[in-house]
Amino acid sequence: MKTKPKKKSVATLALPAGICVAALSISVFFLMQIIGRMNLSANQNLLTSSKVISEGLNNKISLDRELLFTLANMLASEPESAIGEALRDYTDSTDFFHFTYVDMEGEGIDSDGESVRASDFPFDDLALSSGTAGLSDPYYGTSGRLQITYQSPVRKDGKQIGAVYADRIINDYNLPTLFTFNNGDGYAYVVDRDGNYIIESRGTAEQPDIYSYLAMQGNSEAVQNTLREVIQEGKSGTLVVTNGNQKSLLGFLPIDAPEGCYLITMIPRTVLQRESALIIIMLYTMFAFLLITVAAIANLVIGRQSMKEDARQKAYREKLFGNLSANIDFVFLLYTPFTHKVELVSDNLPALLGVTVQQVQERPELVFSASGLSPDDPAEMSFLDGTLKEQVTREAMVGDDPNEVKRWFAVHMIPADYGQYLAVLHETTKEHNMREHLADALTQAQNSNRARTAFFSSMSHDIRTPMNGIIGMTNVALNSLDNREKVESCLNKITAASGHLLALINEVLDMSRIESGKISLKEELVHLPSMIANLISFIRPDMDKKGQSFQLKSQILEHDTVISDGLHLQKILLNLLSNAMKYTQAGGTISLQIAETKVESDTIRMCFVVEDNGIGMTPEFLERVFTPFERAEDSRMSQAAGTGLGLAITKSIVDMMEGEICVESEKDKGSRFTVEIPLKLPNRQVQELPDLAGYSVLIVDDDQDACESISLMLQETGIRADWVMSGMAAVDKAWQAHTREDDYCIVIVDWKMPEMDGVETARQIRARLGSEMPILLLSSYDWETVKEEAIQAGINGFLTKPIFKADILERLQHYIHGGQPEQEEQQTQISQNLEDLRILVADDNELNLEIMFEILNSSGAEVDSVHNGKEALDAYLKSSQNYYQIILMDVHMPEMNGLEATKEIRNSGRADALVVPIIAMTADVFKEDIRRCQEAGMNAHIGKPVELDKLYSTVRKFLNKEAQGEME
Repeated sequence: MKTKPKKKSVATLALPAGICVAALSISVFFLMQIIGRMNLSANQNLLTSSKVISEGLNNKISLDRELLFTLANMLASEPESAIGEALRDYTDSTDFFHFTYVDMEGEGIDSDGESVRASDFPFDDLALSSGTAGLSDPYYGTSGRLQITYQSPVRKDGKQIGAVYADRIINDYNLPTLFTFNNGDGYAYVVDRDGNYIIESRGTAEQPDIYSYLAMQGNSEAVQNTLREVIQEGKSGTLVVTNGNQKSLLGFLPIDAPEGCYLITMIPRTVLQRESALIIIMLYTMFAFLLITVAAIANLVIGRQSMKEDARQKAYREKLFGNLSANIDFVFLLYTPFTHKVELVSDNLPALLGVTVQQVQERPELVFSASGLSPDDPAEMSFLDGTLKEQVTREAMVGDDPNEVKRWFAVHMIPADYGQYLAVLHETTKEHNMREHLADALTQAQNSNRARTAFFSSMSHDIRTPMNGIIGMTNVALNSLDNREKVESCLNKITAASGHLLALINEVLDMSRIESGKISLKEELVHLPSMIANLISFIRPDMDKKGQSFQLKSQILEHDTVISDGLHLQKILLNLLSNAMKYTQAGGTISLQIAETKVESDTIRMCFVVEDNGIGMTPEFLERVFTPFERAEDSRMSQAAGTGLGLAITKSIVDMMEGEICVESEKDKGSRFTVEIPLKLPNRQVQELPDLAGYSVLIVDDDQDACESISLMLQETGIRADWVMSGMAAVDKAWQAHTREDDYCIVIVDWKMPEMDGVETARQIRARLGSEMPILLLSSYDWETVKEEAIQAGINGFLTKPIFKADILERLQHYIHGGQPEQEEQQTQISQNLEDLRILVADDNELNLEIMFEILNSSGAEVDSVHNGKEALDAYLKSSQNYYQIILMDVHMPEMNGLEATKEIRNSGRADALVVPIIAMTADVFKEDIRRCQEAGMNAHIGKPVELDKLYSTVRKFLNKEAQGEME
């Protein structure tokens, strides 16, 4: 009977013992599971830290790549002489310590101003040899430390013109906030394929590579070989190693740049397994309680301990997040989508985003809206509902209101372990603004470069055209030295082309207008007949070379003088005619039609039509014909030089003149440009037209419109006008009138006509009717080439198209009333007699002195020449009073310039010092230059090259005591 209590006791003891054994077994099982999971969590945490460091390193390398790319674009627009200075400026303003630029020949310059060759580079070149951007392998360079070189090709207009290189000490990337973690318990460094240190860290100074370091710490060859294998295979993960006499985790992760390098992270295992140690202690404590208490009490104790451990874990995580947020300008948010619960959020959230931690815990989406993300963003919705599969980065702006400061934020959404997501946010306003400023600077540089290119291309086109006329007329004059009239005609045309060229040069030198991108229009009197004559003289040499025929068609024009900008009005027509000539085949036809329409009493609308039968344009190209740099895709155009700027410039000028331009064209059939421009008329009294009523005129022209136009105008003045369209008909018409004893008072015959031209027509009329009836030859061509033949054929005078009403009526009156063959219009002559005049000329250029001496001496003046302002002052002071009646003073001279010399003369104290006329004779012709001359005490200003009429009129003005001390 005594056994029963014992069995009962055993049974009683067996139950708690069984419970304890079962609890212990379960505890051991869970302990192993927890240790395994904690080890896995430690590995993942280390890899997560490694990825954060890797992304930070990649971001910094990417920013350096962008800086070099921006520099490459800026260098493409810099002149060669400014590249060295640009490299030095970038060295001073960036973290790179050295820049190098080489051209496609491998020659270049570095930021120290030294010449370099690409063949001397200590690294493999990518930018120059293959035209690709890249990053060199680490190497020991001029810094004496391990460095890397960023490379980028330099392209201009889509073509590579060189390459730029930037050197940086790689260990500069070793920032404490980037290469340490877990409050400094963990650290990182970068190694190459062979394990050599690229970016150093703790303990690296003693050993050259990671393998030697591991061997020094007592790790086996197997550990080292394992690390070698995974690095060679490009894998990522963790290894358990010995470091500092304790077990540590070593993380290895391949990085994007430098290529082939690895990020190595290391942290004591105890740091990552603190949570495991606490759990193990908790389980042993629970096991002790199981031995002395019943299962129910033990379960209660376990529950309470579990709650305490949860609180401890939460406190640890909060402390960890707090340390991260205190040391890095990032906001961290740990979120569990399954429970829609914010597990942790860093304390710097309110300071960065303006929302409280409590608000975010209640509504996690607030952290995204506060950073500028749209509520409909797919990545944000995937983050919140737990369907995000891979890391996503977004950049958004906060501050839509114009009065708000705009801020930019980067949001990284990362799937973490155990069904949790990590959101990392940081402000990128500074980086974003820097990128925008660099992009704006690049765009501004490109626009400036395009503007300069367009401007100089335009100037090259405009300058070469009058130069062609000057050279052509010079050659004609040299070949016609025995023909005084032809030489005189050539010199007049050279003078006109030179004046046009000088006006262009003055415009080029007006830097204020160039920098502002605007060209102001002048209002001046423009004599249309002279302008058109000059225009034709510019283009005729090239047309003659191609055997092209030119026709100038117009009705009678009422007004021959208008108010406009003559240079730009001429440029419009010159551009259109030059294009027509270039894109019309040899032997083709080009015409210029001119018509005017009265708009108001002081305004007319002049219409110019340029038409050709050249290659024409397609409908597609017509839509962009006025766009800069546009040229039609036609193999025939490759033979015609041009930049595609002429028509764009022409349209801009027409728009500035408030006119209109349009074009009609058909491929292979030619083009027709029409320009209409409003022009003001000068204020002058209406000329009284000659009374020619009752007289008769015969008009001969193969252009019916011209015949009808001239006839109508003459009939309005009372003249009887008949017209025919061929030379033979003119001969018959004149003979019929003669047989009726009703001869024409005058015959106007066009030069260029089919079958029988104007010269032959005149010869036939003279043969039948004699020489009494005046005959005028009408032509749009340069009739100098046919003048001698025309006079021998019986031509009395010449009329040039386009015909202006006042001009033709004056000519008719002259010949009808018995005038002799009319001489060319003489310019107003200014007296050139300067006898008994003493002139002092100061100029440092021997050729200028010789020219002025010959001009003034041939006019009777006595000339003394000096070479600088000091000699001019001395010559004046040594002369007797009133010895020099005029002083011509250059401005830019050595020793003493003209302004200083003038001031010294005025302040010399001599009786005639304030009255002797001093005239500036200089190439400085802008308003501010003239004002400086006036302030220095000069009486007048003559611009170089010197116009003789201006020189004589200015000198005469002071000789006649008309000078009032005002600058002309």
